[in-house]
Order: sequence, then structure tokens, then C-alpha cells
Amino acid sequence: MKKLITLGFAAIAAGATFAAANDLLITFSTPGPDKYADGTTVLDGERYALCWSTDFSNFAIKADGTAEGGVVVLKAPVAKGGRCPTTVFEIDAGYAAANFPAGEWAVYMLDTRKFASDGTATLAATSTKVNTAGLVGTSVSVGSGTLASLTGATGAATDLPAGAEVAQPTITGIRIVEGKVFVTVKGAPYLAYGLVEGDTPSNVNTDVAGATSKASGEEEITIITDVKDGGAFFKVNRK
Repeated sequence: MKKLITLGFAAIAAGATFAAANDLLITFSTPGPDKYADGTTVLDGERYALCWSTDFSNFAIKADGTAEGGVVVLKAPVAKGGRCPTTVFEIDAGYAAANFPAGEWAVYMLDTRKFASDGTATLAATSTKVNTAGLVGTSVSVGSGTLASLTGATGAATDLPAGAEVAQPTITGIRIVEGKVFVTVKGAPYLAYGLVEGDTPSNVNTDVAGATSKASGEEEITIITDVKDGGAFFKVNRK
């Protein structure tokens, strides 16, 4: 398999002349702005996954970055300026025929963010943990010797992986220690959660700044905030 080549539109035609006549050339991009499931714009350097499957209706990218019902062929950390710039991937014709026969190709935008205790998001060093993924455009059939485009018509967005069962976050305990409120939460692995507070149970609608944590497994997580004068009611939301 040949290396990833990132090119502008003007260079694609010229670059294609150097590929073997029957190699696959797959170009993909998004017009942007691309959004994570929580509505924030994709971070520079985020990954887009080029995937192959014989049936994308049964395809899903799992939390460990692998796939069910197909193969993640490439994870390209190319996001820039809120979108996927034009990216071309060349696949040797013989390799493609042996490993990816009679199927379809599609591109998914990944969410590989990790969150600090104050809610600040950065990208994980590796793509072995995926929070969510979303299809860019539609899947297409690609034959040898073709230059196929997987460009989406609108900005991409991540969503929960197909078939994923993600539990709703639940507050499992609350205690006060030395002026701090410790809220324990049972949530789904790899997702971030934050506290929302209010002065009555029906008025819990204010995000608590800095009270965010990310679940790294099936264990409970603890979110901490300051005790508020007069008390407060809390609930937990996905971030």
C-alpha cells in the first residue's frame, strides 16, 4: 500500500499520471464546517477514516478504532480549518484486488479527543480510542484504474457508532468534603460528562464551569465542584 498524499485540486490530475494505470486513486474531502457530536468544530489534526465494506448498513467503527463489518484502511490526521482538505490515497491494484474485492468505500470523521479535568479538549496521541464517528457523504463502489471521489456535500458530523449501546449517565452518589461537592457518575467509556446545576429541581440548566470528566472504562467517574451558598441541585450531561 502506498503512502498518503495530500494535494490540492490543481495537483490531482498531474499526480495521477504517475500512478499505475490500474491502481485505485481515492480522493476525499469535506466542505466544512465539520462538527463533533457535541456541536463543537473539529480540531486541527483530527482523523478521517477511509473504510471498506461489502455492506455499510452493517458497518460500525468501534471504540478501540477497529471496525465491525468491514475494515478501517486508513486514519488520516488531516483536519484543518474545520474541514477535511482534499486528500488522495493511492492503493496498489494487486493489493486492492486481493484484500478489497467487490465492496464499497466510505470516509468517516472520527472523534479522538481526550478531555482534561477542566473540560479542555486535545487530540489523543493515537487513534486507538474513538469517542464517536460519522459518515462523510455516502459509500461508493470503486473499480481498478479509477479516480473516485468521496467528497461530502455538507459539513460532516460525528454521531454514536452504528449499533452502539451507550448508557445514559447516572449520578450514583454525592458527598461534600472540605467545601467541595463530589459527584460520582456511571457513564459510557470514552465519553466526557459534565455537571449542570440549578437552585430548584425544575431549574437545573446551568453548566458548571470546569466540572467535566471523561470515562475511561466501565468504572464510575467523579466530578468535583465547589459548594454553592444556599445549596444546589445537579444533573449530569454528555459533553
